[in-house]
Amino acid sequence: MSSFSFRMQRLLGFRNIQEQEAKRELSLRHIALEQETARLSGLKMEEELVITRWREQIQETIKLPGLQAVQEYSNLLENRVIQQARQYHKTRGRVEEQRDLARQCWQKKRMLEILKSKASLEHQRQEQIMERNLIDEIVLNTYNRKGGE
Repeated sequence: MSSFSFRMQRLLGFRNIQEQEAKRELSLRHIALEQETARLSGLKMEEELVITRWREQIQETIKLPGLQAVQEYSNLLENRVIQQARQYHKTRGRVEEQRDLARQCWQKKRMLEILKSKASLEHQRQEQIMERNLIDEIVLNTYNRKGGE
């Protein structure tokens, strides 16, 4: 009996490598997204802290230079939050693109695995047919040698 050999095994190997690379890239992009999220959260917390301190200063004594400095810093933080939010959305979009690519790679690999499985089952079926035919021949030859008794 012959051993099973899948004709597209090299392609399946390539698809496995492609899928692993896509998964690795997806995890790297997820890490980048988490970092962007942490930066955005940090900026928002800092912005809230500035607003809280500003309110405290208003209750004590109002000093124009201090108020202007707080306002300028608040505006700066607001701009940084907006920029960081844009960066977060870009990174999130890249993660989604990579997730789609990883899904496509998995589907292509899965299709080849299914083809391999079907080819293997067909090979086994053909082997069983050949084995039955061989057994039938042996039985028939044995019967004929004994003179058809």
